[in-house]
Amino acid sequence: MIKKIYSLVLALVLLQSAIGMPEASASSRSLKKFGVGVGLITEPFPSVIGYNVSYNLAQFLRLGVGYGSISASGAGYSFDVKTVAVDAKAFLLDWNLSPFVNLGFTNVSGTISGTGSASGLSLTSTGSSIYYGGGLDWQTNFGFNIGFDFKMLSINGQSLSAPGAYFGWYF
Repeated sequence: MIKKIYSLVLALVLLQSAIGMPEASASSRSLKKFGVGVGLITEPFPSVIGYNVSYNLAQFLRLGVGYGSISASGAGYSFDVKTVAVDAKAFLLDWNLSPFVNLGFTNVSGTISGTGSASGLSLTSTGSSIYYGGGLDWQTNFGFNIGFDFKMLSINGQSLSAPGAYFGWYF
């Protein structure tokens, strides 16, 4: 029984040292405010890979802007889409590891075309939309940041939702 209690206490101490403790100094988001990062799928949304600049306005609020793209072809289709987005993440805990809710605005432009089995698929347009989602973000005391999220939007009459990930560095 004592070994179980000891193991539980040790696990809690290790967990709190990894995620940070809510204390007077608060989270690392209040200490390291400016960040740069790379996103996969959802940062910015929608894109396959994106580049982002963020600022921790407060320990519970991060504002960001990003540029991303989707360029692919094969099996009867061709995508060439560019994305520019601005968003805000509201963190639900004061810890370094925190769930968040996300709200953003995206502008998507480009072309999608299809031939062969995808014949008739053609889109050349620009669309803007508000997106929303949530996820889990970890910003360490050293500045490293990693996160996982899920976002949803509706643009040009089509709905889109996807999971994604991002990583970066805060100064």
